[in-house]
Amino acid sequence: MLEEKKFRRLILVITLIVIVSVVGIYALYYSKQPDLKADNVKTTDVALDMPILPFDAFSMLKEDLIIKFGEGEEGNGQDYDNQYVDYNQKWFGKMFKARYYYGLYTRIYQINLKVEKNDIQSVYDEMKKQLGTPVQDTLLNKEKSLDERKTYWVKDSVRYSIFYEDSGQCMAKMWLEYYSNPDGHNLGERPTIIQRQDGVEGIIDGEKVSILLVGDKPKYTSRYYKNLYLIVGSKSGSYLGRMPKDGDGGFYPKFTLTNIANSKNKNILIETDNEYTKWYIGFEFKNNQLNVIYSSEKEPSEQ
Repeated sequence: MLEEKKFRRLILVITLIVIVSVVGIYALYYSKQPDLKADNVKTTDVALDMPILPFDAFSMLKEDLIIKFGEGEEGNGQDYDNQYVDYNQKWFGKMFKARYYYGLYTRIYQINLKVEKNDIQSVYDEMKKQLGTPVQDTLLNKEKSLDERKTYWVKDSVRYSIFYEDSGQCMAKMWLEYYSNPDGHNLGERPTIIQRQDGVEGIIDGEKVSILLVGDKPKYTSRYYKNLYLIVGSKSGSYLGRMPKDGDGGFYPKFTLTNIANSKNKNILIETDNEYTKWYIGFEFKNNQLNVIYSSEKEPSEQ
């Protein structure tokens, strides 16, 4: 009887030791994992002085916007021109009555800022500071007519545009930059241009090309791109590069020009974020096609 009691105690002690060990191992493992909070998702390398990233706003419904900013001044909602919510906000260094338009299913699709005449230069300068080199830059070119004077950028699937309306009023507007897909590539659902750079030399011998990073996200209210595509447009047509399966999709992708193949021409390096890991995919244009020459969780060192 005594031996049986000792045996039971021994079994109990061993069981407790196993439970404590397993709990300790799991605690150690999960303590090393990043929290799945929005604050831990890297959105951009540049600190943008905006109340919200427009791409995030365009992944929201009106109800989500009100949860974030509170009740704003709403239009009567009777037609598209009056389906909006106004907030007093600081954009590009100035205070605006920012107008957020919503459409079907109350999805936010555009942000308008009315730029006063005395603020045009400073707003333009701040946009260039935050958004970098524009795709087109004629806003301040007084040799052109007002309807030709506009400057715009494409970043995170959003077109940031500052221009003059027919009335002569200067406006800054933001909306999703959908890709018209003129060459009929298979690009998934509702592809948008995430990033664009024109007049690039050194990709194809003797040519200036346009580089477009395109993504599709089947859900309007998701910030996650299901698939990514690289398109290089030249005078002879466009070339499509597809991502390897283990590096496709992600949050806030971007591309840079570098040299990772020790070749005479530039390479295109795409970086994407899948919350737990970053992924880097390098492309080289060779033999009239875009070839994947690098795919890894580690950033390549430039040659």
